[in-house]
Amino acid sequence: MRVSIGIDLGSSRVKLLALDEEGNVLGMTMASYATDSRQPGYAEQNPDRWWDALRLAMSEMLSRPALRGADVAALGLSGQMHSAVFLDAAGVPVRPALMWSDGRAEAETKEIEKRISRSELVARTGNRSNVSFTAPKIMWVAAHEPEVFARTRWIVQPKDAIRARLTGKVAGDVSDASATLLFDLKARTWATDICEKLGIDARLLPPLFESESLAGELREDAARALGLPVGIAVAVGGADAPAAALGLGLAREEDAKGTVLISLGTGGQVLAPVTDPRVDPDGRLHGLCHVVPGQWCVMAAILSAAASLDWVVRLLRPDDPNGSRELLAAATKVPAGSDGLIFLPYLRGERTPHFDPAARGAMIGMRISHGAPELTRAVLEGVAFAMAEGLDLMRGIGVEPKSGVVAGGGVNRLWQQIIADVLNIPVALGATEHGSARGAALLGAVAAGMIPSTGKGVPPLPADTRLMQPDPANVSLYAGISATYRELYGRLPRS
Repeated sequence: MRVSIGIDLGSSRVKLLALDEEGNVLGMTMASYATDSRQPGYAEQNPDRWWDALRLAMSEMLSRPALRGADVAALGLSGQMHSAVFLDAAGVPVRPALMWSDGRAEAETKEIEKRISRSELVARTGNRSNVSFTAPKIMWVAAHEPEVFARTRWIVQPKDAIRARLTGKVAGDVSDASATLLFDLKARTWATDICEKLGIDARLLPPLFESESLAGELREDAARALGLPVGIAVAVGGADAPAAALGLGLAREEDAKGTVLISLGTGGQVLAPVTDPRVDPDGRLHGLCHVVPGQWCVMAAILSAAASLDWVVRLLRPDDPNGSRELLAAATKVPAGSDGLIFLPYLRGERTPHFDPAARGAMIGMRISHGAPELTRAVLEGVAFAMAEGLDLMRGIGVEPKSGVVAGGGVNRLWQQIIADVLNIPVALGATEHGSARGAALLGAVAAGMIPSTGKGVPPLPADTRLMQPDPANVSLYAGISATYRELYGRLPRS
């Protein structure tokens, strides 16, 4: 039995998922690492801790009974997008990695749109300048840490840094590259002229490949550290959101048949595969390359999805390990609309549709009769309203959503129903909440020759009948609340 193991390097933990050639999940493990926020707006991670977490999770994976005696033939990777990892010529990090949530490069973000008009940037890259993206991070390090920058030979994404350690070869993929602001979306290659305008040496960027390509073989020192066979195939891999779409059955637009991915991780995304590059002229959506060759994605992204739920749990049930379960149970008894409460989930600023790092979250309409159940439900509804804004923008550029599949660590049945009602589409629960890790495992399986190209078909997901239909009464109620929700952003205070 040949096995591919997907490695998903997320915002707070690495997740591993093992698949056999028929697409059966043989095991899933994870291990956590910390984010350093030593100053307001900073978010850094030590790449050595990623490796430590990977070793721990792999050791646990290989001890599973289902993996004993298995022929581990491949590794695939996915990871958090928009980050910046600075490596020297030997592939060693020269500073902590700047994560997607790092917000220090606001001045550089504005400078980008002085040098390149928004219309040109969106038309070429599929995206507008934003503090979360890679390009302003590179410019910040070049300006504020010139000695560090002088030692830099490669600037890569997190999963690429791990792959370099696995294979000894530096590479990137088109899906992660399309989320940097330095990439020509239509041509699926680096935009060297944009790099030049921003003062970034394109030679610091890695050579690019399609996500399912073979990046190299597992070298001896890495194999020994992970307990794996020397020489197994390592796929190039891809960005976490497109990899999740692949992992949940949304490989191509024709396969998806109008189904969109609704991801409830730390942040949240609504993503649709498309056959051609599509962009919102104002850059309120993200245009990306898919991990599937010859395919693209349209994505709406919000910054605080499950992070909003975590926030209200910490606020209302500090130090209570059962707090989340109890609050969600209580929230199920609150009628739709949360008794007039409306939550704006801008706890860390917002991306789609506002692209405003200074936006503030708010709980509107509080009365003395409101308690923890109403606040909790309002948070779930607020995130759903934010996602509905993004879905409406996607409709404006030709995406016709007919259904959704929801996945991620924040998924629960109440939230699934709220999303179905607010978005007014049937929403299925993903067959796995670890879609990115499954997508990474599929990419590894292609690279090893275990399955055909992801553009030609992949092992199907198990049947899942956990489908939530929109409740007509709630759809009507939420339509009115959503209109009010969209007016509130303009009334928020600014710092």
